[in-house]
Amino acid sequence: MRYLEHMTGGARPDERVPMIVALHPMGGDPADFLQLLRRYRRRARLILPYGHPSGGMYIWYDSVRDDVAAPLVTREADRIAAALAALVAARPTVGKPLVTGFSQGGIMTFALAVTHPEALVAAFPISGLLPPSLYPSVALSSGPRPATLPPVAAFHGASDLAVPTRGARASIAELRRAGYTAELREYAGVEHDISDEEEGEILERIGRAAAGLAAATPAP
Repeated sequence: MRYLEHMTGGARPDERVPMIVALHPMGGDPADFLQLLRRYRRRARLILPYGHPSGGMYIWYDSVRDDVAAPLVTREADRIAAALAALVAARPTVGKPLVTGFSQGGIMTFALAVTHPEALVAAFPISGLLPPSLYPSVALSSGPRPATLPPVAAFHGASDLAVPTRGARASIAELRRAGYTAELREYAGVEHDISDEEEGEILERIGRAAAGLAAATPAP
């Protein structure tokens, strides 16, 4: 899997720091999404994977349905989780990755938290939802339960029509039923976009989680 890598806060490439993974939207480019995360001031390693080429940009899967078929999303989640495991093994990393993503990247962030809860320490989906085909409550209650479930903090414009906010609300409610710590922050008047207020809160929440991860992880 191709990806961009960028160090923040003056961190060196050989330094053991938290890893933040950011998943681009449908028809997006990791380089564009990097502009948002460049404003992150703490020491960290940013990883921005590429989806599949499509018309000069990139997609994770070819569907605009809110209830996209589970195999489409699961296949990509498997691919991303394998890439993250390889990166964590190859790079000096504090704990497990923190994952965020916008729109289709937000959907993939939700999906990773459900299909590969062992692969990340926390999820921060933006303007996304969990496809109902992947609702986890039945699966988690009928099989061996993971030892830990990553907390999910979602962010969404309250006036979003492209990925309606009701889908995010239903997703968070479902995750809570399944035993996740999950919350949703809505932004009045914001459509399918990231406002300045939203951006600041997203980066602050990721930074807080990264700081807690660093404090809880013993030095090698």
